Amino acid sequence: MSSSGENESMLDNNALVAAATPVFFALIALELWVARRRRVPAYALADSLASIGCGVWTVTVEVFTKAAAVLLFAFIEQRYALLHFDAGNWLTWVMFFVLLDFLYYWAHRWSHEINFLWGVHSPHHQSEEYNLSTALRQGAFQDTVHMPIFLPLALLGCPVEVFITVLTFSKFYQFWIHTRMIAKVPLIEGILNTPSAHRAHHAVNDIYLDRNYGATLMIWDRLFGTWVDETEPCVYGVRKPFHSWNPVWAQFSWFADVWRDAGRARRPVDRLAIWWRRTGWRPADVVQSDPQAPFVLADVKHFSATRGRKWAVAAVALFVLAAILNNILLTQVSTLSLTLKIALAAGVTLTLVAMAAALQPRAKQGKQAQPVPAAISTSRRET
Repeated sequence: MSSSGENESMLDNNALVAAATPVFFALIALELWVARRRRVPAYALADSLASIGCGVWTVTVEVFTKAAAVLLFAFIEQRYALLHFDAGNWLTWVMFFVLLDFLYYWAHRWSHEINFLWGVHSPHHQSEEYNLSTALRQGAFQDTVHMPIFLPLALLGCPVEVFITVLTFSKFYQFWIHTRMIAKVPLIEGILNTPSAHRAHHAVNDIYLDRNYGATLMIWDRLFGTWVDETEPCVYGVRKPFHSWNPVWAQFSWFADVWRDAGRARRPVDRLAIWWRRTGWRPADVVQSDPQAPFVLADVKHFSATRGRKWAVAAVALFVLAAILNNILLTQVSTLSLTLKIALAAGVTLTLVAMAAALQPRAKQGKQAQPVPAAISTSRRET
């Protein structure tokens, strides 16, 4: 079994994330080049800044939250594991890769089916584009909230270094599948997760809704009846559109909506139940007092409003500053005092909010939302 000091170093994957970031940006640049060569409008500046901004804020928050959650995993594994496995044995890695992928399927599925869990996952689906920058659009609290679902692995005796490495691999694997530039991949469709399978997952078309939850393996979707093949043009986003470029507010907007509905419910039981009922459920009296129009795909309008080119330049500059502050935090996290960590995190947060303000148009200003052709892009489960 690893020592405590060794475990803590294995748990700290911030340096790995920081090292992978240039690779992510290089692949985004490659996808953008390919899209332009094919004359496919795959990227919009404001959307990409907001999506990557979500990723920046997520890893900033996780400096304070994720490490503690994974340390809990390590504590349970060391003190209460029913079995013990050797991290030097390749069979250990294969077994726990499969088990983690199985639990990830259920964590992901429940995050689409339960109001509270949708709140931590919905930021990933808010973009009305679908490209590699969307992969970086993560929920800042998702992994922390999901940790209880993975704790059975600790009880089974999964070495903590195996857990954090396999979980990180799963995240990195899912980066490449967020693209429209790759068609169906022969031989592995329906077995491994692919761009085609994940496009269907992100789509709001009725035939695609709540499908293809697998992280790496798609066998779980086939076993539990949630597999679907990509057969028609996909529509991306969420059914209650998030028309904002603010990557910080993106993390709280769904919770704010549920909180507002809970506060208006007459029955105390509904005020509690709404958090754990199926995503989109609202108390009957709230529906009656504040009805919402049903989602109609043909009525979808693509949000692209900004404040103009000069403000976009300012937004890019602010994003770069946020990225620099975030990089300092990630690469120096083990040597910084708590005060400096909080100061850097606050700097990242305020800079991202300022970036969003530079992009977000004032009322009745900027480009208007554009109709989406036939089946292109909007929003999910928030009905």
